[in-house]
Parts: sequence; structure tokens; C-alpha cells
Amino acid sequence: MVDTPRPHHGRDTLRAAFPPPQAPAPSNVPLARGRLQDVLPDLGQDVTYVAVRKIVLPPGGTTGWHYHPGRLLVVVDQGVLTHTYADLNAETITAGNCLVEPRGAEHVHIGTNLEDTPLVMHAVYFQPDAQSPLAVQVPGPETPEEAAAQQ
Repeated sequence: MVDTPRPHHGRDTLRAAFPPPQAPAPSNVPLARGRLQDVLPDLGQDVTYVAVRKIVLPPGGTTGWHYHPGRLLVVVDQGVLTHTYADLNAETITAGNCLVEPRGAEHVHIGTNLEDTPLVMHAVYFQPDAQSPLAVQVPGPETPEEAAAQQ
């Protein structure tokens, strides 16, 4: 039986969205990169390159807040990914399940490993060109404390 992504609520949502500054970063292992010879109709005419990476997030690790210039397919191979959006809605994706992330700055998110074991993911990046970054780091949303201080 395959698990479907589950909404994540409560204290874990805040832990995932606002990790401590010393949270471990992921390790990224490039596996393959190539130029598309044909257009993939579902992805659009602007996808010309594909990159494949293995991403390992240690316990407590985070990707940092970011977005992708191209679409992305993530397969969770081991562990549990907590995927939090800029509106602080979150979902968990367990091993054996996938996540498709849309492209663009309007789709800012953070990936976090709240578990005690490493999170291992394989990502396929569908890129507009060979020079496109795989991800663009951005500042996260305000913490609840920052929002309260401004009121």
C-alpha cells in the first residue's frame, strides 16, 4: 500500500518551517545531467536540460527556503520529508512516495527532516537551460515572534 502525502499540523509544522540556524544542510550528489533531444509535452517547450541528484538530509537537516526555476520530481527513498510552503501549510512524504514541485518564485518552500534517521531523496530537475540554478535560496517567512513584534 502506498502512503499519500499527509497534511502536517501543530508544533512540528513550526519546527519544520523555522529550523534553528545551525540545522544541518543537505549533501547533494550529482548523478547525471543531459540535454533533451525532444520536447516533453507535459513539461513545456522551455525544458531543455535534465539533472538528477541524490540528496541526503541528516536528522534535523533542512534545505533552507527556496524555489526552483524548473519543475522538479522528488522520490523519497528513505525517511520522511516534511515539505512546508510559504503559507506554512505542510505535508509529509514517506519513503516510496513522490512529490512534484512546480517552478517559479511563487512556489517557495522548505524541506526538513524531523526524524532521527537520514532522509534520502532522488530528484529529477527539469531545467530551462544548462546554466539555470537547480534551486534559488530565499529568505523564509516571518517567525510568529517577528510577526507579533510588528503588531
